[in-house]
Amino acid sequence: MLLPVLEGESYSADDKYQAAVQLSYTYKRVFDYVSALKFLDLACTFANQTTKKTQYIAAIDSEKAFILFDTHDYKGAGVLMRKLEKTGFKYITQENRSKLIMQRGYLLFLGKQYERAEAVYDQAIHLLRAVSPCDLPMVFVKKMQLYDAMNRLDLMNDALHQSVAQADSCHIIKYNLYVYNELLAIYKKRRNLDAIVRTQSKVDSLTGVYASSEKVAALHDQKEAILLENKSQELHQKETSERYLTLTMIGLLVLAGGLLIWLLQYHRKQQRLKAEFAGMKHELESYLVMNESLIASKMTTENDRLNKLSERQREVLSHMAAGMSNKAIADTMFISENTVKYHIKNIYILLEIKDRREFLVSVKK
Repeated sequence: MLLPVLEGESYSADDKYQAAVQLSYTYKRVFDYVSALKFLDLACTFANQTTKKTQYIAAIDSEKAFILFDTHDYKGAGVLMRKLEKTGFKYITQENRSKLIMQRGYLLFLGKQYERAEAVYDQAIHLLRAVSPCDLPMVFVKKMQLYDAMNRLDLMNDALHQSVAQADSCHIIKYNLYVYNELLAIYKKRRNLDAIVRTQSKVDSLTGVYASSEKVAALHDQKEAILLENKSQELHQKETSERYLTLTMIGLLVLAGGLLIWLLQYHRKQQRLKAEFAGMKHELESYLVMNESLIASKMTTENDRLNKLSERQREVLSHMAAGMSNKAIADTMFISENTVKYHIKNIYILLEIKDRREFLVSVKK
């Protein structure tokens, strides 16, 4: 398949140019001119990356001219043909050169420059006869149109016979059908009823033969186009998957960063709680020592009991005396509310107070 060549990093720009041109030919065969031009533009991108840039661009311009001519964009085709003609058709194969010259003759015909068109057609015939004689019916049909416009039916019939003879010798039914379709159009324009009936019968016969011979080729081309489309979809899905993978990786990195920040904050919080627990342990140990002293003495004054409070407990006591709630005390001292409750419980024990109400009463006294 050719599409992987366009994506593969191991292929050179020359390889990718050739692949893009071949893909353009494939789509042209199934009359998908939009895709054919798209791949020619892609081929141009690769051509600019090679040492044969001028040669490749000339070939691309000639193929674009053929497509524009087939789609009746004669103005666009004319621009490209004049560009190639200025270089003397350099790098263009003799076969393509002859066909481009034929197209130039047709543009002259459209401009009603009949004598110049005839001379250019003859030039194209001379070149084609040497390199691709089986394609001569293309030019002879153009001459049929020309001689009909010039009202030279004798010359038109000569061109007809030459075209049919060449198509028969090469066994190309497509060209025979092309010849008689053009002849039918000429007779219809001239309103020659007998000739119309006779030619229509010939066209119908050739159409049946051509349809059967082209059926297999058409199926092959359609199959190839479908395969190309499927491969294109596979590549698109691959690109989509890679984008999703990239976004997923970014998301995971962001998540990992957030988790790291949370762990750091959690560690700091644990360290702070550890310090609080150490302080609580120290106060508890102090309390036990003081409690043993209280049991031994069994008699302690109010001031003595207050002196037994730690600095932290005194701070809590002062806030309690000020009427602050446990939560307010915790916020003021930057400790947890549970720690405040713990201090208050110890204070009650040391001061031999049952609850806050009794404490407030003693404060008033």
